[in-house]
Amino acid sequence: MNALFYVIMALVGLAVGALTGITGGSGVIVVVPFLLYTGLDFPSSVGSSLLVDLITSSVVVYQYFRHGNVNWRFAITMGAGAVIGAWAGARISVSLPQRLLIYGFFAFSFIMAAEFLMRAVKNVMVRINRLRIRERYAYIIAMTASLGVGLITGTLGASGGMMFFMLSMLLFSADVRLMIGTATLSMMLSATSGAASYALLGRIDIADSTIIGLVSLISGFLFASYAHRLSQRAINAFLSVVFLLMGTVTLMKVI
Repeated sequence: MNALFYVIMALVGLAVGALTGITGGSGVIVVVPFLLYTGLDFPSSVGSSLLVDLITSSVVVYQYFRHGNVNWRFAITMGAGAVIGAWAGARISVSLPQRLLIYGFFAFSFIMAAEFLMRAVKNVMVRINRLRIRERYAYIIAMTASLGVGLITGTLGASGGMMFFMLSMLLFSADVRLMIGTATLSMMLSATSGAASYALLGRIDIADSTIIGLVSLISGFLFASYAHRLSQRAINAFLSVVFLLMGTVTLMKVI
């Protein structure tokens, strides 16, 4: 491998850290396309991306925790369901046709790109829309819904940061930064389960994941420190472009 390859790998790690640190979202949208083009199959790319997510989210959670922006009880409730779903999803992923998984990844990317583009154009701000239900029911719904998030984690590698954030927004009334920190911890638990499952299946490239993960570790730490300074509109526009670009790049792999 030449020097350019490692430079590109470092840039991927930088982008992953930025995504996770600013939005609490998964870096899979960047890592999976890159690893596919290095020659890995889709399940191995997903497994490796989950290891990167685990490394990155750990330092991001620490940053939010330092400022009291993690709801441990709710994060663990969501994470518990996702752990089961992610473990099962990894088993499902390795048995499905690779082309089908890539099409699914593209569809997921396109839907997310459209959602964030709409928010950027309309300048939609994150609002707290808590459902009017009792707290104990909120925890039951959170754990049940997170099973589905975990399945998506295991099959497509999306660790569910955005989906966990939406659950936090619907079920619990909290500051936006608290919801991001809580969602990132749930994502870390989901990524841990998925990465462990893929590791047991021998579907993780340890070398590439470690290099990207170490860069994203530093990047995530720095971007999480400055996340509160960015406008919601800028974040939405950035995410829309990233999802559309990476989804298209991934689709081109099978066209």
